[in-house]
Amino acid sequence: MSSSQAFRDAMSQYPTGVTVVATYHHGRAVGITANSFASVSLEPPLVLWSVARDADRAEAFLKAASYSISFLGKEGADIAQYCAENEDLPSGRWSENSFGFPVIDEASVVLDCRQHAVHPGGDHDIIVGEVIRIHRADGGGALTFYKSEYGKLE
Repeated sequence: MSSSQAFRDAMSQYPTGVTVVATYHHGRAVGITANSFASVSLEPPLVLWSVARDADRAEAFLKAASYSISFLGKEGADIAQYCAENEDLPSGRWSENSFGFPVIDEASVVLDCRQHAVHPGGDHDIIVGEVIRIHRADGGGALTFYKSEYGKLE
């Protein structure tokens, strides 16, 4: 087993939430599933997530001035898988919010973010966003990712 595979296997033992990050690139909405998400700071409100440098969508997010981060609810595994495999957002499952951000309709929370910084991190880039607006929906539980499988929390 390679050291990178051993590291991947070890990291799969750590449960995470699942998000979809979305922005506009060349006039169209693009999204990517990210479970490499964390809060960084309360003042100012900052979050981070990472994108593989060789991802087909990396350029769209590295050059984005703004983007949304949608926290997926417990029934969002199909959306997460779709956005992991496809550049576009799933038809009929997203809309533009009143502030002009593409968002996943069924998200339990949406963070509208302004690009704050990008830092190199091995084969990924770490993207830090300043949260400029928060939208919350009621209930819905949370989608999780653990041992390379989707799960649900109430």
